[in-house]
Amino acid sequence: MRHLLQTTSLVFAGLLPLINAAAAADASPDLILYNGNIITMDEEKPVAQALAISGQKIIAVGDDALADRLKTNETRIIDLKGKTVIPGLVDTHIHAIRGGQTYTFETYWYDKTKLSDALTALQEAAAGKQKDEWVAVVGSWLPEQFEEKRAPNVAELSAAVPDHPVYVQYLYDYALVNDKGIEVLRLNEAAPALPQGITVERDAHGKATGKLLGHIGSYNALFSAIAPADNEQRLRSLQIFFSDLNRAGMTGFIDPSAGPSSAYEALFALQRAGKLTIRAGYRIPAMKPGAEAEWFENIMAFRQPYYDTGMVSFVGIGESIVAAMNDGVQMGPGFQSSQKAKDELRKVATFAAEGKIPLEIHAYTDDAASDILDVFEAVNTTHPLKDLRWSLAHLNTGSENTLERMKKLGLSYTVQMGPYFEGPAILKANGAEVAAKSPPTRAAIDKDILVAGGTDSTRIGVFGVWQAIEYHVTGRSLGGAIQKPRDQLLSREEALELYTKNAAWIGFAEKTRGTLEAGKLADLAVLDKPYLTMPADEIDSVRSVLTIVNGHVVYDNLRETPATAQ
Repeated sequence: MRHLLQTTSLVFAGLLPLINAAAAADASPDLILYNGNIITMDEEKPVAQALAISGQKIIAVGDDALADRLKTNETRIIDLKGKTVIPGLVDTHIHAIRGGQTYTFETYWYDKTKLSDALTALQEAAAGKQKDEWVAVVGSWLPEQFEEKRAPNVAELSAAVPDHPVYVQYLYDYALVNDKGIEVLRLNEAAPALPQGITVERDAHGKATGKLLGHIGSYNALFSAIAPADNEQRLRSLQIFFSDLNRAGMTGFIDPSAGPSSAYEALFALQRAGKLTIRAGYRIPAMKPGAEAEWFENIMAFRQPYYDTGMVSFVGIGESIVAAMNDGVQMGPGFQSSQKAKDELRKVATFAAEGKIPLEIHAYTDDAASDILDVFEAVNTTHPLKDLRWSLAHLNTGSENTLERMKKLGLSYTVQMGPYFEGPAILKANGAEVAAKSPPTRAAIDKDILVAGGTDSTRIGVFGVWQAIEYHVTGRSLGGAIQKPRDQLLSREEALELYTKNAAWIGFAEKTRGTLEAGKLADLAVLDKPYLTMPADEIDSVRSVLTIVNGHVVYDNLRETPATAQ
């Protein structure tokens, strides 16, 4: 659909109504939207002015005459006044289930341009906390985003918030705690209150400096220990997070791994209570390092390869399939997996291929992807992978050769926005040529690999999709640390397709969602700004004024007037 919408958006006058006549005859519309700029993402009919919804489904898409033909006295009619309508956005790789449960507890810095503003945000957060409660910033920021071009130091954290422990994590590179945090974690005692894998940096006198070093697992364990444990509080936080995703125009997501089974309970509780406002897909990760094949065989014994209950769906296994094959957040080359790890992955991949189980696997670097593809190519000789909807995630330094191998196997690619934050580290570890093409979204699309969009939030990316879409369009990383060349950018239509049509395919929902067509489920968003024509560097500010999921309004900030709503 590259540039297709731009060349067709001016031909409304000649657009014939695209009406599913049988559906329209059988059902009166509950809602009609008209006088809009509707981006359908349907290649056959990419633009429209009006659409009608009855129950859960879209029953008609066409020109403005549709409203007069189909409306009844019971129909709600909304004059869009030229506003843009898109299919609901879907983030195909977001740790929403885990991150959402601490959303209201955390402080976010991704939109701060001055270090002083970041420190003020900590003070404001502390003012609303209970005594001794932690103040936490857990990823999604970059020293280069600040005018000062540096991270805060422990003295500044202590001065800003002296009475609460503060935890500031920079991606998965390091973490800082203030003086109160050093005290609470007993970092200067013989037995610090830390999980395995965390190392305490000490000065020449053996005193803790406040800097902690670790890895993904150890940082996650530490944050879990300082975050609220109250189940009701975590449930409320998750519900608020989902509402804020709706406000961005999101109608669905796929969580690649939320951790142990207990992490999923809040999601299922919202489902049971009928309080889910967003479609939640999830994958199951390996939780038995070194014996992953056994783990997956046991966990899948009484489970279908894929199933969809409407608001919650299971979409296979991921993203950590075999722990020893996972390169974490390695920026540069040099990752090597053992033959033992490859053998374990082959067991898992063979099991999944035999059972038609979808999967997504983590590969930050080209080296990790190459090792994974060695295994997948071997499995493919006896169990073809082409139609299984397997995907590689991240692939920040993926090469042309890796993409060619993926294409031959029929793999898809779920791209996230890690390089938006990690651009400087990728540049340092790989050089300018690799950094200019990281992630290789343009090359993958040009090779006709199906690419679906994610954010990898809430630690690495920015939740809400729009910042990721802007990054695909502009190629400008946070703080302007990296500017991708023009030939690596996506058109606005291509970027939107990653989070609508292609995202639906990844979730096995392309027949029911992802485009705005008669007969499909009514998942859509009415935007507050003209996405196709607004300044590219302001795309991150787009929000929804009306979000509909399954035909139900889940967010409404349209502020209709009597003249435009009946």
